[in-house]
Amino acid sequence: MKKFVKSNWLETDQQQLDPKLTQRVFNTKNAIVVHYVYEPGLEFDHHSHPQEQITIIQSGQLLFDIEGEKVELNTGDICSIAPNVEHSTTVMGNSKVESISIFTPGSAQVVIQK
Repeated sequence: MKKFVKSNWLETDQQQLDPKLTQRVFNTKNAIVVHYVYEPGLEFDHHSHPQEQITIIQSGQLLFDIEGEKVELNTGDICSIAPNVEHSTTVMGNSKVESISIFTPGSAQVVIQK
């Protein structure tokens, strides 16, 4: 049994979730790691999923609405959202946002529930 998996973001398929949101996904048995690129003006609607979500902002500013509480995230900020908690995302300002999100436990995909 192999003890590690090595990849590169450029080797993963880019998926368009919204005209202003793309993702690249790296899956393991225990976690899903996603590189998101949010374009200015994106408003991603309220949703939840059965995994915990840990988001690290690499550049730009996002506003999470987590069950009615506004949480502003800037470059370098880290935020975790518990499983099954409803949240939405809005890009703040006129700059593109890049982030890494880790979803755990892992599965074949993140199942978004609206």
